[in-house]
Amino acid sequence: MPLISLQDIHLSYGPHVILDRLSLNLYPGEKVGLIGPNGCGKTTLLKILLGSVQSDLGNINKRKVLKIAYLPQEPVFAGDKTMLEELHDSAQNILQLQDKIHKLADDISRLHDSEQKSAMAQYDQLTKQFELAGGYDYETRIKETAAGLGLDDKHFNLRTSQLSGGQLSRLGLAKILLTDANLLLLDEPTNHLDWEATLWLERYLKKFEHAALIVSHDRFLLDRLVTKIIDITDRKAEVYTGNYSTYKLEREKRILEQGRQYQQRVEFIEKTRDFIARNKDNEGMKKVARGRKTLLERLLKENPDYLNKPGGSKSLKFEFSQVPNMAKRVDTILACKNLTKKYDNVTLLENLTFEVFAGQRLGIIGPNGTGKTTLLKLALNHIAPTSGDIKLKQNLTVGYLDQAGIELNPQNTVIQEIGAVVPDLLPDRLRSILGAYLFSGNDVFKSVSDLSGGERNRLALCKLVFTQPAILILDEPTNHLDIPAIEALEQALLEYNGTVIIVSHDRFFLDRVANQLLVLGTDPLGKKALGKYELLNGSISDYFKLLEDRASQQIQNGRRENLAKPKIQYKEKSKKTTPPHLKQFNAWTVEKVEQAINETETQLETIKERFGDEKIYKNPSLLDELKKEFEVKNSYLDLLYQAYGHKCG
Repeated sequence: MPLISLQDIHLSYGPHVILDRLSLNLYPGEKVGLIGPNGCGKTTLLKILLGSVQSDLGNINKRKVLKIAYLPQEPVFAGDKTMLEELHDSAQNILQLQDKIHKLADDISRLHDSEQKSAMAQYDQLTKQFELAGGYDYETRIKETAAGLGLDDKHFNLRTSQLSGGQLSRLGLAKILLTDANLLLLDEPTNHLDWEATLWLERYLKKFEHAALIVSHDRFLLDRLVTKIIDITDRKAEVYTGNYSTYKLEREKRILEQGRQYQQRVEFIEKTRDFIARNKDNEGMKKVARGRKTLLERLLKENPDYLNKPGGSKSLKFEFSQVPNMAKRVDTILACKNLTKKYDNVTLLENLTFEVFAGQRLGIIGPNGTGKTTLLKLALNHIAPTSGDIKLKQNLTVGYLDQAGIELNPQNTVIQEIGAVVPDLLPDRLRSILGAYLFSGNDVFKSVSDLSGGERNRLALCKLVFTQPAILILDEPTNHLDIPAIEALEQALLEYNGTVIIVSHDRFFLDRVANQLLVLGTDPLGKKALGKYELLNGSISDYFKLLEDRASQQIQNGRRENLAKPKIQYKEKSKKTTPPHLKQFNAWTVEKVEQAINETETQLETIKERFGDEKIYKNPSLLDELKKEFEVKNSYLDLLYQAYGHKCG
């Protein structure tokens, strides 16, 4: 049974239809990606589910147990509370239970026997509710969630009015994750997250036992997390089972099938009209022709989109000019040697050395604030290094896309901005070119200062194409672009034969277009470490696999060290009589104790995972049984470690 169900939802603003006959179901525990072009109604759909926007027509059915938590793209705070107070607000149910428990505990001491018995029963019930709600560890959860999303505890006492936009977005996300909701509505949750925090969020949502509907342009997240994709197409919801990659394959099949069905409909209409035209005056067939005409008119009236061609929405498509003689070139395009850049006492880059050769595609990644954009500015000679050298090959035409959009003149209109790059083209030709970048009609006369983030990026890409670059240097080129536009950029870069250097947080994008990675500001496990760097051949997927392997190896090394410690501790000690509580292990070898330790640790991890099972945490008796099992295993593990230490003595 779905948590929430929408049936035939219709919403319009004046003559503009946003959603038309949209239907979908969301089920407990499932992770769903919500995608579609910018402006198709994704955020509006979230607000309909939340109840803050009312549809014109249609039915919405919600289960009584439904609890929704909603993350908007730009969370809003009053500004008078501190970060920590806001985080505590997300656990109001726990705090209220805690207050009730404290008050009841004070009352119990003053009550008589009969009243005290009733109050004790109530106290027991409240403490169980408090435990089930996570009351005993919610302070730890607050700290872990804040740390995972990059919220520094040194800022806990700052009022929200003192926080940056990125900090406010991460605070809003943290609050949502700390609630007891069973359906999360997340609108672009990875905005303002660096890749380390994004990885943490991905792991968190994988373990989250309840449902989540996620609007995101982060296809890497959608690929690794969701089991269903909802694509808002032509104001309706197309549902696909599987992750993003599965959706892409299935969507291509559907488009082909829809094309065949459209062609069959067209042929049917043409044949029917031809039959009517040939037989309308034929004495023997006149009645049949009239009957078919009536049926045809009824069909088209009842199905106004019967002859609509599928896939008719406009999409971005462009290409970069090819660089001549690239197949023969092996020269160095960018050389960096012992480069260091400091700001006051902060060292962003230290002794950085690498080369980029003609035709290479270098992706630059790392946590926020580790010097990625700084490196590009150093390469372009916009700023000077503290020490060392970085040089682009001379006489190259460089195509630079800046994430702040400083390459655009805010005083120009859209058509003036492109006209400045190609002054020889007539206005009609310029308008035709801009149409390919989705600027149609009066859009070409918009002021650059009035453009949205996505429009600014499309305009910057249009300018970039006309520079005919021999090297592309792109700083967060996918910012503000919807998925179809990002995929158009990917295709253009894959077909381009020049050199590409890209800073991007879009993991899926980098996975497709980069064949070499420069990782800035991290240690070998991916933790932030300013000044450190690593140069790797391969994709970003290869890098994340490498991080997982390194983390796994570290855990194994740590386990071996833990097992080795008793040997060192007891090595010089004389043999002692076995304590009574360890005599059960007298006949065991050291190797058997080691094996038992490993097996028991694995069993404990399995038990921990079972605490997230809805059937268990909603059943007090099952929960008590599982806790007892955990305590027994944990005590047994402690005995095993003591036995190991004793045997190694």
